[in-house]
Amino acid sequence: MNVIFGIILVALLILAVRVIWATGLQLIAVMKAGIALFKQQWTIRSLRTLTPISRPYLPPRHDWEFIADTVRQEIRQRNIGVNRDLERLDTQLQAKLKTIELVKVDIQIAKLEQELFKIKPAPALQAATGRKKSTRSKLQPVTDGDTLSRSTPPQVQQLRAALTGTSTATDEVTGNVRH
Repeated sequence: MNVIFGIILVALLILAVRVIWATGLQLIAVMKAGIALFKQQWTIRSLRTLTPISRPYLPPRHDWEFIADTVRQEIRQRNIGVNRDLERLDTQLQAKLKTIELVKVDIQIAKLEQELFKIKPAPALQAATGRKKSTRSKLQPVTDGDTLSRSTPPQVQQLRAALTGTSTATDEVTGNVRH
């Protein structure tokens, strides 16, 4: 038993010596690295105070003209794409604005036609537009208002002609419309 106990004691002693030896070597390595770092920082600080500030070494010159040309070309390509989108959106906006204006003009024309129906009697408007009623128009005598409305176009047609730009200076308001 003493022999087994002695062997265990010797093994523990060997293990303790190896652990102490490895820890010592690691401690020496860390201290060497720390001392080297300290010396490096100390030399950098001492060199800063001793030497004047100088520019660092510049790498060899690049072909700046080539680089500038490629950058300009990329910028132009991006701008062309943006300009195309801008032009497309601008034409869409113009088309929509024209459509809105046409709708507004149509609304005004419809309002004027409603006023005209309120002011003039329906048979006079039908006679002015060239449509005839089947039996009533034949039985009723023709009045001066009917001949006047037949000889001149209605105000709605004059307004449409003026909006399209085909009206002439001889077209005048007939004066039949009451305000």
